[in-house]
Amino acid sequence: MSVEEKYHDLIEEYKNDILLSLRLGVLQVNELKYLLEHFKSEENYEACQGLANAYTEFKMELDEY
Repeated sequence: MSVEEKYHDLIEEYKNDILLSLRLGVLQVNELKYLLEHFKSEENYEACQGLANAYTEFKMELDEY
């Protein structure tokens, strides 16, 4: 597995975890900013991208209803 594939897998893993938390109500949309600040402070850019992807997908799901 290449470095690029590992990078994309890591982003996908963060996205899935955050998306599940949003769907279950464990995490609220208005709390994402705090999580993003945390990821940025740790320079965890894969997590930042995963969060952004999860938010986008969750918003599309909400717009469908």
